[in-house]
Amino acid sequence: MLGKFEKKVNEIKNKIDRKWLGVILFMVFTAVVFFAVEMTNNYKRQKNQVQDEYNKAMYDMVGYVQEVNYELAKLQVSSTSSFISVSLSNIWRGSNLAKSNLESLPIEQNTMAKPSKFLSQVSDFSYSLMKKSISQEAITDEERQKISTIYEESKILAQVMNEVYNDLNEGRIKWDELTYKGNDKLKNSASQDVSSVFKIGKSFQQYEGLIYDGAFSDHILNSSPKFVENEAEVSIEDAKNFISSIYENSGVEYIKENGESNGKIDLYNFEVKIKDQDYVRNISITKKGCKLYSMISDRKIDESNLSIDFAKQKGREFLEAIGINDIKDTYYLTMDNFAIINYCAIQDEILLYPDLIKVKIALDTGEILSVESQGYIFNHKERENINYTLSEADAKSVLNTDIEVMTSNLAIIPTESQSEILTYEFKGKIDEREFLIYINANERKEEKILLIMDTPGGILTM
Repeated sequence: MLGKFEKKVNEIKNKIDRKWLGVILFMVFTAVVFFAVEMTNNYKRQKNQVQDEYNKAMYDMVGYVQEVNYELAKLQVSSTSSFISVSLSNIWRGSNLAKSNLESLPIEQNTMAKPSKFLSQVSDFSYSLMKKSISQEAITDEERQKISTIYEESKILAQVMNEVYNDLNEGRIKWDELTYKGNDKLKNSASQDVSSVFKIGKSFQQYEGLIYDGAFSDHILNSSPKFVENEAEVSIEDAKNFISSIYENSGVEYIKENGESNGKIDLYNFEVKIKDQDYVRNISITKKGCKLYSMISDRKIDESNLSIDFAKQKGREFLEAIGINDIKDTYYLTMDNFAIINYCAIQDEILLYPDLIKVKIALDTGEILSVESQGYIFNHKERENINYTLSEADAKSVLNTDIEVMTSNLAIIPTESQSEILTYEFKGKIDEREFLIYINANERKEEKILLIMDTPGGILTM
């Protein structure tokens, strides 16, 4: 009897042990799976983070190489020590930053060696010339020839880097494939042994150079909006009536008040719907003077059947209709069947580049889609006492003698210190590259050089 009881107990114990064993095994399996999934997710997160860092380094590196390339092009036409110093400091800075970003990429050292060495040599060479220029020593013909050689090499490097960046950006290669696919292209960059061009081997010190401040479309917004500062303040109803007058021919379906903006300039904001259009416009009107400050709208444009000259005329007519006269179109860009055109003010045939307006125009109907007039609102006023001591011939004599001058006129340009300078603007070319060169109209020095880029999308400056 006792034996049967013990047997029964053992059977129950075995069942319980097997049940718990199953539970324990299940828990262990679940924990292993969870751990594996978590480790996989952590790996993916870390991989994405690393690739994001690589993407940023690649993007920055391509930008700095392009900057070096553009500045080398400008340096070939520059003739005054002050501007040469600025360009050289930009080249020195850009080549160092490009090298730093390049060396953070997952590329084999032997592949990276040539472009990295090239950027180091460009840095040393530009630093050496910069010291000469600051000391008012002229760049020799031999050094200008070296600059030309470096420029050609930098074009090759910029092209190769752009190709690799585009391959990565468009998914043709992955970062973990770059080691063996990207390397083939990089091995061909800066292919010549340019060591003989550079005879500078010393280390360089830190130099706080001036930074190129971009083209005139990045106009300065001064502390007060000069165009309307003496104008009376209007009511919100006046602003609505002004918008209605702009679209008097098309007709306004509704104008919805969208709050006010207060800051350097006070604005009424509206959402506007034009009859027979399936999209809205966001329009801001200045409280003082009732001027169009900005208009933003967008729509799909399926075709382009208007010329850029027609678009320029449509933009000019629109601006004149809202009270902005005496303007000239400067640069433009076309994409996705629309054009963005820059207009600047004119006074006594002098171009006023701080007083810029951007207009976006549809190239299927000529419709004005968007307007940015901040530069004009903040900077436009009647310039008084415009005096200059240099004649056009005097200013032209400052130019590099190799430049073939095509056009010239007076122009006021903005500066980094939020002031303005009266200059002679010379459009010229050298070796089939076109430039805009600005010579101070009161001092014999270059103030700015812009490289004109005639791209498939329009005329741009760098």
